[in-house]
Amino acid sequence: MHTLLIDTAALDPEAWSEALRGGAMPRLLRALRMAHVVTREALREDAQAAWLSPAERWMRRALGLDEPELHAPEQQAPWGALAAVGAGLQAGPRAWALALPAHLVLGRDSLQLADPAQLAIDANHAQALLQAVLPLLQDQAWEMRAWRPGCWLVSHPSLEQVLTADPLRAVGRNAASWMPGGPAAAPWRRLLTEIQMVWASHPVNEARRESGLPEVNTLWLNGCGVLRTMPGNPFVLDAEERSAWRDAGCAWLGALADALPALAPSRHPHALHVLQLRSHDALRAQQACAQLDEQAAGRLSAALRDHAAVRLVLAGSRGWVDLELRASRSWHFWRDAAARSWLDPL
Repeated sequence: MHTLLIDTAALDPEAWSEALRGGAMPRLLRALRMAHVVTREALREDAQAAWLSPAERWMRRALGLDEPELHAPEQQAPWGALAAVGAGLQAGPRAWALALPAHLVLGRDSLQLADPAQLAIDANHAQALLQAVLPLLQDQAWEMRAWRPGCWLVSHPSLEQVLTADPLRAVGRNAASWMPGGPAAAPWRRLLTEIQMVWASHPVNEARRESGLPEVNTLWLNGCGVLRTMPGNPFVLDAEERSAWRDAGCAWLGALADALPALAPSRHPHALHVLQLRSHDALRAQQACAQLDEQAAGRLSAALRDHAAVRLVLAGSRGWVDLELRASRSWHFWRDAAARSWLDPL
């Protein structure tokens, strides 16, 4: 079995619908004539639906984190704790999170988050910025590590209950709506304010400004939680796939690139490939969707040459649907309506 996950949450739903009406996904629609629904996420309006993208919720389910014995609160996706496992740290029973060096722009009416994947921070700059704020962590039970230049690990007891969103959900939108809120996030907000004050005049940021690069003026928190029991790894990831996940600019996906191989494999692991629609610009949505269509069709065609059936997970901004495709099913034109119905509400 081979699974293909297509994540389109970064694109505004209206832009996605407009791209579909413009005929941007013809190959995927033809392939969906071979599909039938295995599982479909029910409409949700809870905290998990508000903070986690549908792709994150599907991955959480695939890893078994919805199972009560894993003690993961329903609304959380503990990507930070899993990343700590991948980094060789003792993750449990501590609360961990991902902290991404980022750039916030204060606009007239909103805060804009620059895409962290385009920040271009190197290991030396990341380490210098971390060293500057280490004194702030003393006697406050905080631990922080520059795990990778663009993705740090942070640990503190308060992070067990903090709700966060992947930065891709905030890029191109009002970032203030996606920042950690509520009483549980108060210790983090206090620490972050102190960090921002230290970094404002740091030599790294002065050098970046002189070079025309955006300064690193914040850390974007994501993936808070505790792992009291380790999940298994149901997937097989080759080196190319892991590298693509790290370079995708998606915090939780990059964390899992190293975390999954560190987990014990499940009984029947299978290959997983992820395609993400990264365009935040509605004007470029048609082009981005056409490129995604070509990539998805190629992946599905190759997988069906090697397997009798392929799983296809479509995850948008509202929900996900898990489909099974079989080449033995006829590509009947009258299945177009069903195929489009699986794409439209995403």
